Amino acid sequence: LGYNIYTNDNFIPMGFTYTQYMDKDTFTSIATTSRSANMLRAILLTDEQIEKYGSLLTPMVTENYSMSYDEVEAAAFQRAQSSGWFFETDGLGFTSKITLTEDNLVFFSVPYEKGWSATVNGEQVEVEKVNLGFMAVKAPAGENVIRFTFVPPGLVLGAGVTAGSILLLIVYLLIWKRW
Repeated sequence: LGYNIYTNDNFIPMGFTYTQYMDKDTFTSIATTSRSANMLRAILLTDEQIEKYGSLLTPMVTENYSMSYDEVEAAAFQRAQSSGWFFETDGLGFTSKITLTEDNLVFFSVPYEKGWSATVNGEQVEVEKVNLGFMAVKAPAGENVIRFTFVPPGLVLGAGVTAGSILLLIVYLLIWKRW
């Protein structure tokens, strides 16, 4: 009877940047078994996102999309080097702090949902769905505080309907008691 303890030597902290991007055609041309490793090299963007953010990154150019373990390790190390220095979750979302030498997209391996909103240094920014369903936001050069907040779609409407229903129930009970 014993225990196995595993460590991930290629751990990448939350909130990191890329220097390269790839489009959907490039992504689909990569063998299925090599796609996840190549997402360590480059962020997958839609054509519309490439128009908006392509100037921040360079297109991924490689003749060999298969990656050795050493190349995967090196790519993970590069992503970890570009990561934020603070990450904290709470009941409403999470906060990240990162220092950038130039404007860039900051990637978070948190699943994209419509209820997410984000601010960078207190200003509202667009949450981008990247890498087949994760999130990224654009942040400027310098110190950045990135705040993500999640409000489930329909929560406000549901709370309003519930409050209205409770009010109607109270009115009904008062009328019923009176008659």
